[in-house]
Amino acid sequence: MTNNAKSKIKCPTWIDAESKKEWKRIIKLLQLEHKSFTDKDLKALEGYCVSYSEWKKCSAYTRENGFTYKLQNGYEQQRPEVSIGNKAQAEMRNWMKELGFTEASRARMNKNNNPLSPTENYTKEDRDMEELIPDV
Repeated sequence: MTNNAKSKIKCPTWIDAESKKEWKRIIKLLQLEHKSFTDKDLKALEGYCVSYSEWKKCSAYTRENGFTYKLQNGYEQQRPEVSIGNKAQAEMRNWMKELGFTEASRARMNKNNNPLSPTENYTKEDRDMEELIPDV
């Protein structure tokens, strides 16, 4: 990412403060690492940042209030924030994979972009193990 690219990539105004903070952190990392990032990646980054913010809010809420609450009849009920937080975390992980934010996702991306098969000299056992890891 060049300085020109950074100046073209503007943080969306509609996302909340926590999402904006994460957006700025990621853009800065992409710039420091000279990673390519285009307009095509913007919606994925928005999705990641919003999911991150939702997950963080739900985690803070359940830390403060617990994972369950008692109903009037005495039964314990899981707080909605638990499910919302779990869903947000899963979405966040999916966006991280899409954007190549993890070492494993970058390795799979590189494997898929390599014109020479990295598995060419694999044994049958190696190929079987490789099939257990889904391509993203």
